[in-house]
Amino acid sequence: MSIEIRRAADRFVSQHAGVVSYHCFSAGAHYDPANVSFAGVIAVDEHVVAPGAGFDWHAHRGVTIVSWVLDGALRHEDGNGEARVVQPGELFVQRAAEGIRHRETNASSSEGLRFVQTTLLGDVVPAVDVVSTATALGPAHVFVARGQWQLGAVAICEGDSVRLAEPSPFAGTGELLVVSID
Repeated sequence: MSIEIRRAADRFVSQHAGVVSYHCFSAGAHYDPANVSFAGVIAVDEHVVAPGAGFDWHAHRGVTIVSWVLDGALRHEDGNGEARVVQPGELFVQRAAEGIRHRETNASSSEGLRFVQTTLLGDVVPAVDVVSTATALGPAHVFVARGQWQLGAVAICEGDSVRLAEPSPFAGTGELLVVSID
């Protein structure tokens, strides 16, 4: 069985202007040539954003971005003047094949925001699901957002990520973000 577990405590951490980001893959100044991707997944970042803070205007090209709000509300604005608020539990998919320009901020001036953002190479979105119970998963990238899980006899906790190259026994309760890998 090909399984790689990345523990929450081992994630790279970035901080700037009211945002703390926990990276499951290489990101920015945190470069690890052995940790740049898993299949088409090139980023899984958990962001904790203070009221009113966020990511100012920036661009992406050639990727698909899936944002999942855990707590608070995410305000998303794009270069076309469109805005929307993503609520807890929602998945928001952005395809940036030809390029997008956007900004993402905490929609609240008084409550924190916590969301997970997954970046995939290309414009094809594999199955991305939020799972609260499971008996087996894979092949997939799995991010544990909440709860306690078991991968066989191994405990998997909040903030851990698991790269499953084949179907594997996964049990527990909480919330997982599962990106299926073909």
